[in-house]
Amino acid sequence: MRIIVNQQAHKCDEGCSLQQLVTQLDIDPNGLAIAVNQQVIAKRLWPDYPLQPDDQVAVFHIVTGG
Repeated sequence: MRIIVNQQAHKCDEGCSLQQLVTQLDIDPNGLAIAVNQQVIAKRLWPDYPLQPDDQVAVFHIVTGG
């Protein structure tokens, strides 16, 4: 199926979870945040959160500081 990751088309298997997507993209999950269709998904939900065709996924690193 096709999803959009950071405004780029990406293919993943039907029923792919957010955790599987992070693995496919080879991204370090530390300090990472993910929003699906403009809704931030808690990291604890990633393994069980199934992506749907044409989902809009935003992957970004959290930056802290003052």
